[in-house]
Amino acid sequence: MRSWLLVPADKERALQDAALGGADVVVLDMARAASEEAKLHTRLATRNWLMSHREQVTASRKMARWVRVGPMASPQWRSDLEAALEGAPDGVLLAECTNVEEVKNLAAALYEIEGRIGLRANTTRIVPELGSNPVAALALRAFAEELHPRVSGLAWDSTALARSLGARRMRGPGGLWTDPLAMVRAQVLLAAHAQGLDVLEAPFRDRRDDEGAARAYSAARADGFTGMLAIHPSQVEGINAAFAPTSEEIAEAREIVGLFALAHEGSQVAFRGRFIGAKELAKAKALLGED
Repeated sequence: MRSWLLVPADKERALQDAALGGADVVVLDMARAASEEAKLHTRLATRNWLMSHREQVTASRKMARWVRVGPMASPQWRSDLEAALEGAPDGVLLAECTNVEEVKNLAAALYEIEGRIGLRANTTRIVPELGSNPVAALALRAFAEELHPRVSGLAWDSTALARSLGARRMRGPGGLWTDPLAMVRAQVLLAAHAQGLDVLEAPFRDRRDDEGAARAYSAARADGFTGMLAIHPSQVEGINAAFAPTSEEIAEAREIVGLFALAHEGSQVAFRGRFIGAKELAKAKALLGED
């Protein structure tokens, strides 16, 4: 899944247009702080949108439906989650996740709510947003180790990190991330690949800079990210193009799938001078749309 479109769940027009932009994943952002009265409206709107887009019979390319909740230090995340689960989202993006215990706590809450409202257990996936403050950034190594099975990917939050640092900029000359942000970005990327997970680049925030956006999309793909967050539908096409598989990648994926089909048994096969296993097969199938 290449493009992940963040949609403010409290903006009616944005919700109306969310399904029309061609994003692989639409993420309804419920993590924005608001009064309890405003939250009631947002929760209802989120639930209704998720339910109305649950069946995508006529869609040429189905989109995944996710929600963004948290941070777990806030008093509102649990109520947001309960409202969202009534619409059976495919997954939850956990805002400002600071440690692996928060992932476990979210997973436990999902299990309890799924059982209570009749959803199949363990179907709702999790992608935590990491490194949102200096303490969280210095504890990222734990995410390269064992994680809850619900976790399907990792992301990072450049805006929250910059805010916590009191930084006056996030990018320097040539659009490169500043050193502290680049360090967190690299650690999240490494942790995700260590676990064989998807990994999402933080969104490009300047909607007026088309050239800068294109460079950011290409850099994310070249550096090993599997997808990227977008803050506006106008960014989706560029992200999809940058992350589209090349003909060489498609050919390699077909070769890998074919080798495993011929192997019949065994968890590894020889491929171009190295041994590959289940993780490489899963990636190849996902690239070919066979997952």
